[in-house]
Amino acid sequence: MRAQCLGRLRFGRIVAEALKVHGLKTGNEARDIVADIFRKVGLRASDMQKFANEFSGGQRQRIGIARALVLKPSLIVADEAVSALDVSVQAQVVNLFADLQAEFNLSYLFIAHDLSIIAQVCDQIAVMYLGQIVEIASRHEIFSAPRHPYTRSLLDSIPAATPDARRAERLLLDQDIPSAVSPPSGCTFRTRCPMATPECARTSPEMKPMTESHSVACLKT
Repeated sequence: MRAQCLGRLRFGRIVAEALKVHGLKTGNEARDIVADIFRKVGLRASDMQKFANEFSGGQRQRIGIARALVLKPSLIVADEAVSALDVSVQAQVVNLFADLQAEFNLSYLFIAHDLSIIAQVCDQIAVMYLGQIVEIASRHEIFSAPRHPYTRSLLDSIPAATPDARRAERLLLDQDIPSAVSPPSGCTFRTRCPMATPECARTSPEMKPMTESHSVACLKT
């Protein structure tokens, strides 16, 4: 079959393509399913006839969600799903994620660098540094009692609404991030960590449980 540029296809066909590829539905049945999915993500069935240049960034993101939903998955991987959107549109899309999760009983693997978004979306949080998980905990534990120094520095970097709201002792990092291709020996965070000791250069920390729902990879925690 001749490849076609998605930018030249109507969005209804783009969303229906997954049904066709997997041999599930075609014709009127596929159109009815796609129209229903469009409505569930906050679009109109008539939007199926539009092209990409007729949609805003937030609407295009809803199309992306519709494409993921059309096959009725139990898990959706959302990689920086709202990072390119304005703050007001981000809130709308985050609310949509929550509504769809309740309606379809979905699980999300939500990848993001914006901690305010993570706080709204995630129940369990895994913090990564140079491709390695350094802390795993519930949302409440991560934000109220972070154990790894990198997690603490991330939270301390969040701008405070007022100077009085800042923590008394903030852990801010100013060293350069090492290369992920050739990471430091031992603990990869040691070159930026104020708690690092010579042992950290020799030993790579393993994930260890601190509570039933909280684990951290740090030799000094």
